[in-house]
Amino acid sequence: MAEKDGITRRFGYVAFDNEGEPADGFASVAGQPAKRISSIYELPTDVIWWTNITFDAFYKKSDAWRSPWLRHDKYLVVSPKDVLKEWGMNPTDADVTTAAPIISEFFSRVMQMSFRLIRDVDPRSRMEDVFVGRFLREDLRCVLPEAEYPKSEAATVIKSGNAWQEFTQTGVSPVRGGRWVMLRRPRVSYAQEMFHTPIPRGPFEFYGRSEIRSVAKDKMKWVLDNNNPCIAEVTVNRIDGDIAPIYGFGNAMEKEKRIARSWVAHPELVVMDHFTEIDVKSLYMGSEYDLIGPNLPEPVKDFLSSKYTEISWSAGVVAETLWRACALGEEKSKVQGQERAHTSWQGVWIKGADKANMFLTAMQLAEKGYSVVSYGLGWVRAAVLEEDIPDLIRHGLSLGLLPQVSDLPKGLFSHDRKVPWQGGVGSMALAQFTLTGNRDLLWGMDTIPLLGRKQRKQTFMELMKKHGGG
Repeated sequence: MAEKDGITRRFGYVAFDNEGEPADGFASVAGQPAKRISSIYELPTDVIWWTNITFDAFYKKSDAWRSPWLRHDKYLVVSPKDVLKEWGMNPTDADVTTAAPIISEFFSRVMQMSFRLIRDVDPRSRMEDVFVGRFLREDLRCVLPEAEYPKSEAATVIKSGNAWQEFTQTGVSPVRGGRWVMLRRPRVSYAQEMFHTPIPRGPFEFYGRSEIRSVAKDKMKWVLDNNNPCIAEVTVNRIDGDIAPIYGFGNAMEKEKRIARSWVAHPELVVMDHFTEIDVKSLYMGSEYDLIGPNLPEPVKDFLSSKYTEISWSAGVVAETLWRACALGEEKSKVQGQERAHTSWQGVWIKGADKANMFLTAMQLAEKGYSVVSYGLGWVRAAVLEEDIPDLIRHGLSLGLLPQVSDLPKGLFSHDRKVPWQGGVGSMALAQFTLTGNRDLLWGMDTIPLLGRKQRKQTFMELMKKHGGG
């Protein structure tokens, strides 16, 4: 173990027989063969264990949370089942002794990349002090610029469901007998896009209805044309009928948590203005616009801009973790005697930009006749018949979206031809290797960000030569 690099923990995965109870199961450390266990007390304590225990079971239905070495299935921005799907395996019938080492290997890579990034930003960081959050994105927020949070009355209204939607369940009925297929923007380039979304800076000033009327006859136009960042309390009077089901304004995700949405930030308002009639009731206005990207620490900039990061699946997971960490709520330890903000001001804008981006993509697929059932966080999910999957994937490629490997029809793309990728140039290699099913090459490429800078180019060339990547 490379303790000289501050890596004092190993990383593993446990597939418990029961996803709601930490008891019998199979455990693997960093890609090693899976071993049968009958209790968590058989797990080495120098290992951080990712598990298949669901978030609710972890914290509400079992005592799994008591063990500081265990992590629930949503600790990363992907679940263990997502890992298998994205690498061409079916979670429902994958042999656990085969799947567990693959999942543990990727978990180890993601965690090592994350710690290296943290250590590059702050060389004094100790692994024992870093990986303590409920989610990896909570642990990685330490490498991001300090966020500005709503206070007092603003903190009570700028909340999930009321001011943003993490992702959207549309009002479209799935195709009967269809399969749900997810298409995703390449994670690294999408993280760069989110980091270069205009975000607000304070201080923030509240404007009531009478104050807005005193400065503008057309309230909506005044908000949209304002050079200052605005988030408005609105009443949506009408949404175009063909767009309304896809946009799903305020659609609840859970029966128990239905909130009548009433606040919308600038990025969403700009998009909504094209197909809605909106009345602005009040707003908060910031002082200026800024970007997160240029203010990131240099090691984070270097990580996101490296061509080797772009072709690494594990590095992509870290990149997504970083931009989603920008939208985290205020830490409880920093809030005393007041309402805790569910996200920062910048978080509202980033979430709004993601909603707007993926809605536009969802609409483009809907206009092609596909049943888009949900979207957000850089992805779109559609329900299609088996025979329509190839066409959906091709349309996705034209929009810069990649499928999960498990959804790729066998032989859809030839190894010796370039795929019809129309996304960013930087993602071309990732698209090529993914769509042609060159998993051995992708597996090797995934390790490159963990290598020293001098080794990366040579390793890349060797992998290309060995696995016929070009």
